[in-house]
Amino acid sequence: MRESYSFKADSRETPGPREPSFRMSSEQLLVVLGFVTIGVLFTATLVAYVITRTTVKMWRPEGSPGLPFGLFGSTLMIFGVSMSMHHAYRSIIENRQESLRRGLWLGLAFATAFLIGQGFNWAEMIRAQSALPRPTLFAFTFYLLTGLHGAHVLGGFVPLAIVIQRAAAREYSSSRCNGVRYCVWYWHYLGAIWLVLLSVMLVSQ
Repeated sequence: MRESYSFKADSRETPGPREPSFRMSSEQLLVVLGFVTIGVLFTATLVAYVITRTTVKMWRPEGSPGLPFGLFGSTLMIFGVSMSMHHAYRSIIENRQESLRRGLWLGLAFATAFLIGQGFNWAEMIRAQSALPRPTLFAFTFYLLTGLHGAHVLGGFVPLAIVIQRAAAREYSSSRCNGVRYCVWYWHYLGAIWLVLLSVMLVSQ
């Protein structure tokens, strides 16, 4: 009896090493590295902005106009992009193809409105600065921060257009929607960066 028990005990399989609970695909890694690169770029720009703001004596002449009020409208537009893209992603998770396409097109419309609004904000800043005897670092840094962000918004039109084209061809489904997911991440990320930029500009104007 003892020998039989010993044989049964020895015949049990030894469990193998546990598989990691989190795996990152090569696509996800590239997306994350892209976000890190963008984050480093904006962080370095903001650090330079803060250093300049704290060291320069003549930042903005007293009584001169501050930031354009239209920036708050631009904030609503970038918020609309994020909400539309989130709606598109939720739609494809539920296999609602038509709702996916509507969400993507609405996101494109909000992104376009954001850039148009930023154009008006630039025009307002240029008009306000033209009344001053000399250009100011306040205006220059405004153009730098908003222009850098606007360039990334414009660049986001490329992946968004690709996703819209593939959505029209019904290439996405609840089990195959990485393109939509990464595009949504990008626009959420730009929205978060915009809120940081706007907050810094408002505090330091």
